[in-house]
Amino acid sequence: MIKTFCNILFIFLFSLFSYAQNVSILKDSVCVSKECFELQELKIARKTPGIYHKLQKSYDIFNGTFFDSPEKRLNAKRDTLKRLISTNSLRDSQFGFEKYTIFLNKSGLLNISVHIQSYGSPWEDTIYYFFDETNDIEIGENLFTNKKILLQKLYKKLKIENNISFPIDNLNHYKIGTAKSGKIKGINFIFYDEKNRTNNGYPEYSVYFTYKEIEKFLAPQYKKRLIE
Repeated sequence: MIKTFCNILFIFLFSLFSYAQNVSILKDSVCVSKECFELQELKIARKTPGIYHKLQKSYDIFNGTFFDSPEKRLNAKRDTLKRLISTNSLRDSQFGFEKYTIFLNKSGLLNISVHIQSYGSPWEDTIYYFFDETNDIEIGENLFTNKKILLQKLYKKLKIENNISFPIDNLNHYKIGTAKSGKIKGINFIFYDEKNRTNNGYPEYSVYFTYKEIEKFLAPQYKKRLIE
């Protein structure tokens, strides 16, 4: 009986580990003297060619060349970086280093950001995504209903909390906050002031809604999966 219990426990723990590894960040590095450059690529265990193609289009660092696996793209980044370093042309190329952050990964839903820092340049940028892994699509602003009213509330809060106002017309960029238990705490909406670009990029501002505030604006089909 003890052996049976141990087998059940092993299967349970293995299942948890497998689920946790459903989405991971592959990392590699290239070191020259005492300086090391980290390279990253997002890996999704299930087949999601649509999502992966979308991610590669975030920053077209390979000029239209797309890869069918994160491993191949990571290898291409490493080989390109080595070549640029060996020819002493890294700074002139302004090679883009991508960094991925996973905010939420549950019930086939994935909320991440892709940040890029251009080497030799102060410019940087971040794009936020919310994907449905099960259907291999980007959800984006379709997570929300009554979008016009929600945008009005966000604009008002942006003006009050940040003492600034500029046109906001989309709900595509956001970070879903969760507790250790996996329960949704709230959503941080990200907006860019595109009329006041600097050398670093567009100024970024955020507006936070608690789950209680945002709950009534969540589309039922996704709300159900978020609270599972």
